[in-house]
Amino acid sequence: MIELLLVGVPALAASVTLSPGDDIGSLTSSLQPGDVVTFNGGTYELEGTVYWTGVGSEDAPITLKAAAGAPVVLKNNGGGWVAQLVDSSYVVVSGLSFSGGGGDDLQDRGPSGLYVRDSDTVRIEDCTVEDVWGTALRLDGNLNNLVVRHNELSNTGDGSGIYVGCGSAECWMQDSLVEFNLVHDIQGSGIYLSRGTQNVRVQHNVVFRIRDDGLATRATEFGPQNVLYGNAVWQVEDDGIFVDGPALVQNNLVFEVGGDGLYSRDEDGSLFDVQISHNTFARTDGWGARLDDWYDKDGLVFANNAIANPTGLGVYWDDQHYDDNGYGTTTTASGEDTSNYIANNVVTGFVDGFEEILRPTFVVPGGGVADFESIDDFDFYPTSNSTLRDAGTPDGQAYIPQEDFNGTARDGESPDAGAYEYDGNGNPGWVVAETFKDYTPNEGRNASNISGGCCGNKKGTPDGSTAAMFLPLGLGVLARRRRRR
Repeated sequence: MIELLLVGVPALAASVTLSPGDDIGSLTSSLQPGDVVTFNGGTYELEGTVYWTGVGSEDAPITLKAAAGAPVVLKNNGGGWVAQLVDSSYVVVSGLSFSGGGGDDLQDRGPSGLYVRDSDTVRIEDCTVEDVWGTALRLDGNLNNLVVRHNELSNTGDGSGIYVGCGSAECWMQDSLVEFNLVHDIQGSGIYLSRGTQNVRVQHNVVFRIRDDGLATRATEFGPQNVLYGNAVWQVEDDGIFVDGPALVQNNLVFEVGGDGLYSRDEDGSLFDVQISHNTFARTDGWGARLDDWYDKDGLVFANNAIANPTGLGVYWDDQHYDDNGYGTTTTASGEDTSNYIANNVVTGFVDGFEEILRPTFVVPGGGVADFESIDDFDFYPTSNSTLRDAGTPDGQAYIPQEDFNGTARDGESPDAGAYEYDGNGNPGWVVAETFKDYTPNEGRNASNISGGCCGNKKGTPDGSTAAMFLPLGLGVLARRRRRR
């Protein structure tokens, strides 16, 4: 069934309604400003990839959406991608499901999910990508001003949940937002920002059962830093968070990972302008946090974090500098020879890589499982007598976010360490579960006393510097290996 309805504003805009059985490839191949394509409920059996290209405008975006009611599934039983959106602007994709279909063997399902390339001002929301062989959502080419919000990406055979960029910095995405997504059961990385990706905010995503890294952000090629904020990551076979380029990492909750909770290292001189504060790392097989190559880098902060591995590895900080021939020399100074700011990290677990006597402010002894409401129930909210309470430094260099994982305002004069700020007995926010994160900023406290390097500028806000960019849419171990990546 096809219905064409010409509307007066904008001129020549069309409303198209499709149903299963229609040739959606040809019927959606030429998209014009103001077009609205509505998919009636049902499964659309595809013979191959559907290609979309369209250039809308601020006043007349192009919309591809599901009708209210039954789910809409675009199912490709072949190879390639289920759908590709290329060379497009001002496009909204909403409520659609992209599936590989096929038999019990994922490899037989063939295709990857949704592919977006060389586009700007695109919003992908409330969509589902599942049961595909390759990456669920690939954001490739030169991309600007994208919003990827509240999508569920799951069940890949050998691909990431969200993979951004070309990998070699030949192209990248910038000035974009990836938030409130549910990424799980992925045979690759959860959310991966490859080299060149810059000024991208990844926040409030839920990422679990991942084969490789949960979150990864690479060199920005000297562009603005990326932000990882308020994400929940668990049951990851490799590292929870991997950082080797400019990044602000705050309020993340990482636990039950096979590698390190947080692994940061330098590659090709890309490690600078990294601030990691107020995160919680717990129950990791590797280090709770491993900081390689940090000795003589610029602009690095690791402060007010909570690390809880009661019978394992807590924090490793590479207390060496390297000469031009790559030989490391262990420092024997008083601990003041590094310009990096490392302070008030509450740690339960083995600490190594530096002399605690020479660097007494790096870590504060933690209380282990007693610091949290119930680790076994994924509840890392502080107890009333937790050592995390008031353990953070209020120093302006610590990059204290204005809010915590739940959206509760931080106490800038005596902040708690870790992802949560204590606000009374019992966790008042979202209970960690295999669902989308529910985040409601709490205005019950007065945030006017917030201090820290973050606060009072764009880095410390929950929405960050990129939020305004979307308004035009009008849619509102000790010698652990250095790994190749």
